[in-house]
Amino acid sequence: MGGAMDTIKRLLPMKTGNVLVEYGSRDHPERVFYDILTGWRKMGITPLVVDVWDTLHIFLQNLRFSGMELEVDDVPVIKERGRINSGMVIGRVDVIEDFERHIGLYSRVAKKVPERSRDHTIVLGVEKFSFTFLDDPPKVERYFEVVHRRYLPLRNYMAFLFLNTDVASEYLTKRFEQDSEYVLRVSGREVSILKSPGVVE
Repeated sequence: MGGAMDTIKRLLPMKTGNVLVEYGSRDHPERVFYDILTGWRKMGITPLVVDVWDTLHIFLQNLRFSGMELEVDDVPVIKERGRINSGMVIGRVDVIEDFERHIGLYSRVAKKVPERSRDHTIVLGVEKFSFTFLDDPPKVERYFEVVHRRYLPLRNYMAFLFLNTDVASEYLTKRFEQDSEYVLRVSGREVSILKSPGVVE
């Protein structure tokens, strides 16, 4: 995974931008998550994690199966649905179908994000919103537009969004690719850069 870590190390010092991490159901995105979190910690950064439907728990379990432990007790977490609390959960948003109410609830929880974590975010399980808004893809776009641009800062803001492309619709995948400065692809345990500013492979 050395090459993968080298790729992540290049991106971690960036001050602003969205990085989309694409993976399939048989890949190992949890190792990329491990590299991001540990890399940022070495830089003195503790990010916010947005955990959609217990994806954080699944990532941590897969890491343990590989003999890797990742301590997240000090990591602020916003839970979007799901039942298993991992990390330092600062709030939950269980209403998803009622879009406007969901946004209102999220805005209240986002105010609890510690100042030290407001500029760095990792979103796990983005594709799971497809289950709720399958008949209205633009609503998924609007959700992330509102949540991650209205309630978190625009300047000096860095985010990694993890997307399982085996689950996400092609529409959702393409929209996130367009809106991200960088697109990474996890293949097994390797990571390649599909898109970076000015370059598309």
